[in-house]
Amino acid sequence: MSSYFLNSGLKRDGQLQLIPEHIRFNLTQLAPSDVGIVQFQIILAEQEQNIIELLDIQDNLGNPLIKITLKQREIIIQYLDNTYKFPIQQIILYKLYPIFISFHDEITLITNFTIQSQKLAQRFTYTSNKMGLFLGSRSNLNAFTGITRNLQIRFVKEIELKTQIEGEIKTQKNIVDDLDYIESIKYKLPFSKPLLSIEELDNWKPNEEYAILPIQQLKKINRTTNQPLLVCHDMQGGYKEDIWCFGNPLRQNSYRFYYMTHCDIFVYFSHNFITIPSMPYINICHQFGTKILGTIITEGDDNTLTKQILDLKYVDKLVQICQFYKFDGYLLNIETNVDNVELFIQFIKELSDKLQSIGAMLMYYDSHNAEGVLKWQSELNEDNMKYFQACNYFFSDYHWNLNKLANTEKNAGSQKNNVFVGIDIWGRGQYGGGQFDSYVALKEIKKAQLATAIFGQAWTYETSNDSRSQFIQNDNSLWQGKNTVSLFDKHKNQWVITSNGGSGWKVVQENGEEIAITSFDWCIRTYTIQLNLVSSNKGGIIQFNARVKGTGPKFDDLYLIGIELYDRQNKCIASIDSFSTKVNKKEIQFNAENVNVADDKWREHTLSIKTTDDTQYVKFIEVGKDVELWGGNYGTQFTGESMVYISYDSNKDLLRMIKPRTYEEFPLQTYYNNAVGEAYYIDGQKFTHYKGYYDNLNDFDYSLSYPTKKIVSQDIQDNWESSICFSDAWNGSSCIKIKGDLQIQKSFLIKLFKTRIDPQGNITASINIKNFDKKILSMSLVLKFGDKILQQFKPTKILTNQGWDIAQYTIENPGQSLKSVYLKIENISQQQQAVDGLIGGLAIYDDNYIEQMKTTKVDFKDPTKYIKNIQLKESVTNLYDLYIQFDLGELEPLLKTIRVFNDKQWIGNVRSNYAYFSELALDGNDMIIKLQIILHNGNHIKAESVKPFILNSDKIIRLP
Repeated sequence: MSSYFLNSGLKRDGQLQLIPEHIRFNLTQLAPSDVGIVQFQIILAEQEQNIIELLDIQDNLGNPLIKITLKQREIIIQYLDNTYKFPIQQIILYKLYPIFISFHDEITLITNFTIQSQKLAQRFTYTSNKMGLFLGSRSNLNAFTGITRNLQIRFVKEIELKTQIEGEIKTQKNIVDDLDYIESIKYKLPFSKPLLSIEELDNWKPNEEYAILPIQQLKKINRTTNQPLLVCHDMQGGYKEDIWCFGNPLRQNSYRFYYMTHCDIFVYFSHNFITIPSMPYINICHQFGTKILGTIITEGDDNTLTKQILDLKYVDKLVQICQFYKFDGYLLNIETNVDNVELFIQFIKELSDKLQSIGAMLMYYDSHNAEGVLKWQSELNEDNMKYFQACNYFFSDYHWNLNKLANTEKNAGSQKNNVFVGIDIWGRGQYGGGQFDSYVALKEIKKAQLATAIFGQAWTYETSNDSRSQFIQNDNSLWQGKNTVSLFDKHKNQWVITSNGGSGWKVVQENGEEIAITSFDWCIRTYTIQLNLVSSNKGGIIQFNARVKGTGPKFDDLYLIGIELYDRQNKCIASIDSFSTKVNKKEIQFNAENVNVADDKWREHTLSIKTTDDTQYVKFIEVGKDVELWGGNYGTQFTGESMVYISYDSNKDLLRMIKPRTYEEFPLQTYYNNAVGEAYYIDGQKFTHYKGYYDNLNDFDYSLSYPTKKIVSQDIQDNWESSICFSDAWNGSSCIKIKGDLQIQKSFLIKLFKTRIDPQGNITASINIKNFDKKILSMSLVLKFGDKILQQFKPTKILTNQGWDIAQYTIENPGQSLKSVYLKIENISQQQQAVDGLIGGLAIYDDNYIEQMKTTKVDFKDPTKYIKNIQLKESVTNLYDLYIQFDLGELEPLLKTIRVFNDKQWIGNVRSNYAYFSELALDGNDMIIKLQIILHNGNHIKAESVKPFILNSDKIIRLP
């Protein structure tokens, strides 16, 4: 009789289903005398990505025994120092990967009806009792993008194998038939995807009944200065975490682009034939008034696809696709030879003209000479001028030099704003070298008064080793001119152990990373750097990043990380630690009540502290202790340390050179929401997502035109810094933290928006703030109108909710155009104050928007009237998938997002005509669904006031 260790019985209805977590369990049901095989079976459909680590088997001591990896079309089995490879074949439309593994002297692999065996070394003679399952590569967690079915892990004795193998062909045929059924499901897969072939383009037709479409309108945010910015988003080949319209089920550290307020055109780029931008990016771009383009690309030695797409019959269909999915045009990236240049130009002109008729655009990428031969010119010249003239938008290749740039400037004439000169952030053949030196190329482009096209801006993310803090640090260095000097060399062991409690520190290597583990008594180690060896520029920031986790079976081990600054006399002048996160003027004190508590997940900490002219030494501290008092090393684990010195160089500040665009309509509203993290806040109240974490790019709402270092100030003592705070928020997963020192009776202004709006009637505003003590700090809204005089407004009312202050303002009709919006914070106390506060959101709008809302008659209390169809489908035993189809009608232009609740449990946000949430628990026979409508000005009512939609058992569709 087979013993099942895991038998999920996964029943999926066509949605992409990922199982990213590392599942570990002991094979305690096996006796040492048992002889047989452990079978791991999973079926992956449409798996297309890189390397997937499927199985990792360890012995009782944690030493690796067997590792199974799927790499493209091969199964690779590593047994100790031997490696065996087996080819994978394809059945019909799906790839099936049942894998059978022996714990003894034979590995038997069954793939697509064929049994292949490989005798292994006889020394492997005992049964392991530990096995780990990992779906998705540790180095690339997006590797698995397939449908899983019938996941099973079980032990089968030898005497049962023959009967089982004989029935395997029948089993697999039934599975293939079952997978074919997926294609007939009414609700299509909830993700964005490209068209891969001319056949798919031929077969495409608009069908709103089955398409998931964005709802954001293109907001009026335009550039009042010349030289626009294009960002070409080639992030790991495209179609990564941004495919998910209702939340990424895989990981938390997904990419975010923070500078859409500076970006005029955003190109969603992949190497697929017809790249349709993902729905989340369409929504994000449109809410920031940024045009988003898809891509038409052909490449390689064979130009067959180029010949096919240049058939003029496809022009109307390409326009139809653009109009249907609500994006704003295409980048035409033909990188093959073109045989018929006249037809090519005619195609460009017709497609450009018809796109313009619907308010869209076509941009030609520089890749041909006059004869249509594939040859990148890296300039606008006589060879490629005719392609540019056919569509009026030109994207130059990156391999230009100053002579080629001068030619482009000359040939662009009066159309300089339509000629985009490329900067490859990766630096491949780029003038100036790219990467953190990309400002060198940008300066020259600005001098030539041409437009800029930045390619591969996610370099800052792709080189961050999957660390969110490292990514943000890289991004700040690239875009904001923050010089970053590393203070830590992980290859040199410069840690000094100051306390070796219990069994002392133990350092191990795991997946190429060094992990330091503490013991049953306090273990302390420090890392000290002399600052003047790094930089003479004082007043910068010291930043310390580290990842921390407990060790089982009880993971709640104690720990603390910290930074201490010392002067030339070796006296501590300032410190900060991970428990209080407050800056003190003494050495760090710790005990069991003032330390952090770990758990079973790696938690990333980021500490920042400003230096002064007196700072001579910086000490980084790690402290840990096991709560179980076990001998050995079962305490807190530390890894991924990064220690850097950050200073600002205005010459490298890309944002300063590019400048933000101007808002031209109300409302102005943001929550500074990254939409990623384990905690999510609604009106200041903390929620935990039902899947344990939340990562939904479609919900991203981060608008900060001016990073806080660009504060317009009268009298501030020190540099001010802004950062993204993930530990608190008003609405979403994050907010803005601002820190600095403010002298007595002094103030500063933060410029929030650059505008050009004529208010209609009165202005209504609200600002959500926290940790600004009203007794010592005064908060004001400052507006600049057409007369360029700053007018200061005190709140008409201040509400308090969940520790947040909501400052509300009513401003009588100014009768002038609104030019800028500032936030003013003033020190009204009699001593210098250290400011460390949060900004969770703001909203500004006029009477005209209020009237528009009234005219639309938004029904906040009964949003069920906007539901066109709603269904439950059983997916896994006792778990159900929820589908909602919306008919938003006249509500759509006003709608920011829809929050969805399962009774009192928030389950996610929606910005489309469809909602989909998987594996919800059904309590009894009813599921209570509530929809909370949020408008662009942030207006909404509490979720508990919303009329519920109750799904009864007769609404449940039970799949076979």
